[in-house]
Amino acid sequence: MGEWNIRDNLRKLKDISTLGITDIAASAISAFFWFYIAALISETEYGQISHILAFTGLASTIAMLGSENTLMVYSAKNVKIQSTIYAITGIFGIIVSIAVFVLYQSAESSVLVIGYVIFGLASHEILGRKMYKLYSKFLITQKVLMIALSIGLYHVFGISGVILGLGIAYFPYLIRIYQGFKESKIDFGLVKTNFRFMTNSYLTRIVDVLGSSTDRLIIAPMFGYALLGNYQLGLQFLALLDILPIIVYKYTLPHDSSGNPNIKLKKVTIMISCIVSVLAVTLSPYLVPLFFPKYQVAIGIIQIMSVSVIPASISYAYSSKLLGAEKSKLVLFGYGIYLAVLVIGIFTLGNIFGINGAAASLVIATTSQAVFLVISSRFMK
Repeated sequence: MGEWNIRDNLRKLKDISTLGITDIAASAISAFFWFYIAALISETEYGQISHILAFTGLASTIAMLGSENTLMVYSAKNVKIQSTIYAITGIFGIIVSIAVFVLYQSAESSVLVIGYVIFGLASHEILGRKMYKLYSKFLITQKVLMIALSIGLYHVFGISGVILGLGIAYFPYLIRIYQGFKESKIDFGLVKTNFRFMTNSYLTRIVDVLGSSTDRLIIAPMFGYALLGNYQLGLQFLALLDILPIIVYKYTLPHDSSGNPNIKLKKVTIMISCIVSVLAVTLSPYLVPLFFPKYQVAIGIIQIMSVSVIPASISYAYSSKLLGAEKSKLVLFGYGIYLAVLVIGIFTLGNIFGINGAAASLVIATTSQAVFLVISSRFMK
């Protein structure tokens, strides 16, 4: 029994190390890329890109139909649902990309929507099946292509080239989708059987992405693209701080679905997030002027946003637990609370304190979500 526990712990360590190193490397590449772009272009152009990413991210989520969590959970349970999800989502993805082109008059935005859909389908199926080495190969390839294509195309087409390069970089994941069609048959009965979970997952993703996109969609007309550019730089720093909780969430969700809660790992992650938050608040006044002298407004934004790492880490831990138990409705309500508090906060605190008030709204919204998920988990049957 003891030997088995040692082997099991070593396997866990190997898996999470592979996943962690991959995501850290990928996040470092993404951070370098976006920080380079921020230094290369003006605050206004950076804000414009942020607005486009928010719009296309929301559009792709509508097209995904909640497939991400569905693929992760049911692939972990060895339910052969891949090709069915791929077929349905692929059709919706094409429809939504055409709608984006008509509404936004931007071919590169349509390509990015398709890229997001391809990535969302393939990467979550790979994670659900715990194929961490394959996940690593695909993700690093995508990040390298992102830098090469987006920066190269920027010098030809401007910020439109950046968007186009982002979309094309996801296309290698088509290989995995092709393999998924070969490994499983289309069976719409599986969709009917798991319809409730899939519907809740879809609504959860919609509300989640509304929460991550609505602020940028509101801030652009409310404060202008220049201040949105500073806000986006703050979000980019926040993305770096959120690396560890997201890595752990990707690892724990398939395991929670299989009945392995990894409680100690989640507790350690929350403790580390507290330390990271304090360091970010302390160091940002020195780092921003040094590397991004054009973005002085971002200093206060980053300090405020850094606090949200702690409740975000708690939310990821409890979302993993609830989704693993197929209690997706509670996670949906949590995202709904986040979105409602965020929107109300931006319109109230934003009008009073400006862009810093919008950043504070994000912290309050994240905290509200975490409190709800913790309470829900305590009373979950």
